[in-house]
Amino acid sequence: MTARKIIIDTDPGQDDAVAILLALASPEDIDVLAITAVAGNVPLALTAKNARIVCELAGKPEVPVFAGCDAPMQRPLVTAEHVHGKTGLDGPTLPDPEMPLQERHGVDCIIDTLRSEPAAVSRSACWGR
Repeated sequence: MTARKIIIDTDPGQDDAVAILLALASPEDIDVLAITAVAGNVPLALTAKNARIVCELAGKPEVPVFAGCDAPMQRPLVTAEHVHGKTGLDGPTLPDPEMPLQERHGVDCIIDTLRSEPAAVSRSACWGR
């Protein structure tokens, strides 16, 4: 069985960090093509940093991380520092990431990846034909 190819679109605070670690620890089942970070639990600069910290902690600095949107499209950004702390990963002291943030926008990464990867499900399967 081949690993399922995924893009993780996330706002890494402590909860998403655990989910990313689990995905990266399961290469036989999940092939993480990229991680796109958006503002959410904390502002975008921190979520993009947190995603890279988590990749490095998992020993997977080759997984590209892209910054996405810095706010929701339909409402003001509401963050959750009261839950995840001011960095989103408060608790243990974590080193700054060494891996670079990719230059392209997260949305462009998602679009380009979907266009370049073979379709996972045929149209007929989606439409019940």
